[in-house]
Amino acid sequence: MTWTVKAIDRSILIWICLAGVIVIPMMIASLVFYTKGDSLMASGFLFSITIIIFLTYKNGMEKTVFVYRATEERLEICQWQDIPDLVFTFLKVFPFIVVGIILMALISNPVLSIAALAGPALVGILLASVGGDSNYKAMYKRLERSECRWDEVIEATLDTHHGLIALTWPWEIPQEWLAQMKDPEENHTQGANLYFRKDQQSQVIELIRKKLPPNVKIKEERIKYDFSG
Repeated sequence: MTWTVKAIDRSILIWICLAGVIVIPMMIASLVFYTKGDSLMASGFLFSITIIIFLTYKNGMEKTVFVYRATEERLEICQWQDIPDLVFTFLKVFPFIVVGIILMALISNPVLSIAALAGPALVGILLASVGGDSNYKAMYKRLERSECRWDEVIEATLDTHHGLIALTWPWEIPQEWLAQMKDPEENHTQGANLYFRKDQQSQVIELIRKKLPPNVKIKEERIKYDFSG
């Protein structure tokens, strides 16, 4: 059996609220400076607002993708970061937005120094180079892979509220690490969270029950984990 889950890493509502607290006053300030004829300050605020909106969308909508594959003997887990495609589209068009802001500032106030506008222009060029780099998305994905044998599992915890089963199994510590540990005889474990959607819940739970060793029973409790609220 194979199943896939996408989890938004952070609450988009929190990011929208934080951005709103910053962006709204900046929009008002930009309008005030524009009405007073200070186009440089007005353009600076518009440039900053554009950056904040971009960061809010990127960080708020970023997801982690989990793919689980259960075979007869083992469980395989793959995970990576899923960046919205709109982020890369924005990075490519951002320089044109910057050019528009710079032209608006120059038209409103022709005496502005080109040097004063060089900073935003350089930022736009830098972001464009990142957005056009085909390797950036691959590097940012941070692909991770792990696996465990079903007969090695020593503990299983079910949290139906958050939609996950936490599995724990022994961790074989490399010999070179043992000498640096305070208590080498201590039992060390590692684990993984198996996330599932509501429509996958019954199938995943039944699968795990069948695969676990006879002496390991699934216990139910609320788990605090990276993506929980």
